[in-house]
Amino acid sequence: MLPDLDEIPRLRKALGLTQTALARLAGVSQSTIVKIEKKQMNPSYDVVRRMMNALQAEMKKQEKRALVDQIQTKKVQSVDAKMHLDHAVAEMRRWKFSQMPVFHNAHSVGSISDKVINNLILSGRDPQQLAHIRVEEVMEPAFPQVDHKAPVELAASLLRHYNAVLVTSKGDVTGIVTKSDLMKLL
Repeated sequence: MLPDLDEIPRLRKALGLTQTALARLAGVSQSTIVKIEKKQMNPSYDVVRRMMNALQAEMKKQEKRALVDQIQTKKVQSVDAKMHLDHAVAEMRRWKFSQMPVFHNAHSVGSISDKVINNLILSGRDPQQLAHIRVEEVMEPAFPQVDHKAPVELAASLLRHYNAVLVTSKGDVTGIVTKSDLMKLL
């Protein structure tokens, strides 16, 4: 038994499919999808069956996708915004990280990277003065955050623009994903 036609747009949207994408998967025209969703057409059994088969196949495909939870590094090393820069550098060296999130009062407030620190050094400022600058004075914007049940593709797309992505669960930061974590998929 086929479901009510009102289920088609709801399922399509829940799966993140456009009308064009569903049309391609089901082997029907995009205008057919539009007409069915606007209730301007009474489709044949075969058309509805092909659309539902395409939606079910997409559901199975999405169920198999890797989640951020599976590749994240769960222990998040961070520096405090009030920390002096020389201590932040020491932490980065200790953990062998080129970037770290900056937290203050358990909230992500920024990020610090070797690029920022190197630019400060190369700017000609006195290293003794730089050592005593607080991280909050030179930090970059905070890393973006995604839910731990988000698909890896979302984190991967963010990593094209950011050095890291923080992973959250119920609003708390529970992990971090960097480009090297993506290799865990292989």
